[in-house]
Amino acid sequence: MLVNIITMILNAAFIAVLNMDIYTDRAMMPNGEIRQWQRSPVTRLNISGQSSLLYLQLAFAAVSVITSVLIMSGVNNSTVKKICLVSTAASAVMFVIIMVVTSNTHVNYA
Repeated sequence: MLVNIITMILNAAFIAVLNMDIYTDRAMMPNGEIRQWQRSPVTRLNISGQSSLLYLQLAFAAVSVITSVLIMSGVNNSTVKKICLVSTAASAVMFVIIMVVTSNTHVNYA
């Protein structure tokens, strides 16, 4: 029961961090001034055209939360428990991949 609650909190934290403005982008504008933006990992994924990683993360998180709710509501099937563990691990791995990809994304501004 505690593991399922931690799973739901963990996935909520992943989504919250992905929507926080944690990156600062700077670019030289044509008039010579430097412009600065605060961006979230979600925004950087969308700008760089890699939003499929976000959709994959959301799918893993949704499966993880749904199976956690099923387990907490009384479904004691071992397959559901395995799916919950695998989807939670996949969600954590995708979160790390997204953070690495967005930290190394360099967008060209025109």
